[in-house]
Amino acid sequence: MENQTPLDQVDLSVEQNYELASQGKRFLNFIIDYIIILGIVVAVILIIGGFSSESGFYLVFYPTFWLYYVVMEGSTGRTIGKFLTGTVVVRNIDLQAPSISQCMGRSISRFVPFEQFSFLGSQTGWHDNWTNTMVVNVKSLVR
Repeated sequence: MENQTPLDQVDLSVEQNYELASQGKRFLNFIIDYIIILGIVVAVILIIGGFSSESGFYLVFYPTFWLYYVVMEGSTGRTIGKFLTGTVVVRNIDLQAPSISQCMGRSISRFVPFEQFSFLGSQTGWHDNWTNTMVVNVKSLVR
């Protein structure tokens, strides 16, 4: 089946339109969010006195990275990047907000090596597919 989307694989009881976010928007989301996360990490390191090693940086970076996505997507379905690009995370089965466990899964999946490249040739990445979620344009959900 050509151009099959995640919702084509489930049986929705209520027909609803949606439009998957483009690869360009997804990439822009990543860049915006990554810059914000780096800013938070630098601020935390400056506040707690700094680290003299690379490993110290990563002790702050990884938890911050994970928490940023869990808190933002878990509370609003959106990160700052998604707010700026007009996109939102939804569940595949009913286009509703993802559960906190789905947000936690999406966030931990981002640590898999080369996960960022899983979008090549597809509008959904591994962290979408593994958690039964997708990123759609907000305006396409409004009737």
